[in-house]
Amino acid sequence: MKRIVLFGDSTMMGFRDGKAKDTLAKSIRKDFPGHEVINMSIADYKTNNAMTRVERVKRLNPQVVILGFGVNDISIDDEIKPGKFAANLTNIITTLGADKVVLVSPPYIDWIKNPSRPWTRQLQFELVTEHISKQLDVLYVDILHDMANNANLDELLQADGLHFTDQGYNLLEDELIPEIKATLAKHPTLVSN
Repeated sequence: MKRIVLFGDSTMMGFRDGKAKDTLAKSIRKDFPGHEVINMSIADYKTNNAMTRVERVKRLNPQVVILGFGVNDISIDDEIKPGKFAANLTNIITTLGADKVVLVSPPYIDWIKNPSRPWTRQLQFELVTEHISKQLDVLYVDILHDMANNANLDELLQADGLHFTDQGYNLLEDELIPEIKATLAKHPTLVSN
């Protein structure tokens, strides 16, 4: 059975009304029946934290890793510099194998409701993830601009301006499906554990 792993922060984990929900993973399970979907995401994680768990993810022997960090890295509270974010992502991707990773940009965040996550840092960190995707030849989903350019932007985020609504997850899922399929196509033979 082929394995798809979600590895990220609360955006990948799923978060509704202050509680962890496996929203995105549940949707991907429906989209890819017959594939095992494991969610290794943890709320409040930054790429620094992810560095301590990347070997666990690798040991799962996934054919696809949906890598989505940035919500917390962007925060100016306990600030991570863009260069450190880039180094962490590069290390995570090279450890997991670039041919297995679908990299997701940090999402759009309502910076009026979340002033510790200003728009300038959102743009800066999206540029970092886009650059890494090109540098390492990794499939890429720019969810920040997909959200920012959406006519119904207010409907994509919960009242906290940070966590996704069902509509936000539907948008992310729609962007991920072709990238997951393309990544699975790179690994046509089943790898036994």
